[in-house]
Amino acid sequence: MNKEQEENITSKTYLCLHCGNETLMKKAGELKWGSNNEGSNSVFGFSSHYQMLFCPVCYKITLLETYSDEDMVDYDPFGEVNYYSRDTILYPVNTIDSNAMPENIKEAFESALKVRNIDVNACSLLLRRTLEIILTDQGATEWGLKKKIEEIATKGILPDSLKEASFFTKKYGDSAAHGKELTADESDIEKLVDFVKYIIEYLYIIPTKIQQFKKRIEQQEEQNG
Repeated sequence: MNKEQEENITSKTYLCLHCGNETLMKKAGELKWGSNNEGSNSVFGFSSHYQMLFCPVCYKITLLETYSDEDMVDYDPFGEVNYYSRDTILYPVNTIDSNAMPENIKEAFESALKVRNIDVNACSLLLRRTLEIILTDQGATEWGLKKKIEEIATKGILPDSLKEASFFTKKYGDSAAHGKELTADESDIEKLVDFVKYIIEYLYIIPTKIQQFKKRIEQQEEQNG
């Protein structure tokens, strides 16, 4: 293998969230930016390294960000310095960037996102599970998901449009679990992911943003007398 070939391959294997294979990916492009870049006035030793990785199995692209910070250090038991470094897959999207919801809801939804391009039935089941966790968190006490949806909607917590979206998620989740007549394709899964995301945004993210913005306005008003 020549030098050019070596530079086009990452030193790590990554899970391709398009096809589900864990493989050594080829580097199709990259961008580095940090405190040492020309024009940066930062005194902190940080850097962001973006890599566009090419899966040799499904031929699709993954966008990886590696963030490093020399001002955040840890020491191992042998006294060696370990600088903070974090790998994040930016594409395909597999996380929901918000702390507004309970951690178990975030984890359940992100589990669904990680398999949506790999197994539509698994994704349907995980979206159904996410919905059930959300409804329980919102105070549903009835047995069974259908009754939970009706209960929360009757209380006025869910509007009619999201109530209907909840039933779609239930139907496809039930079909995936029991081999019923509904079979989801990639387009269906994208819609179901959006439906559950809308529910999360309506119940958790938007109210949190409103409260944060309201607090900001109140602080400005206090400062201005």
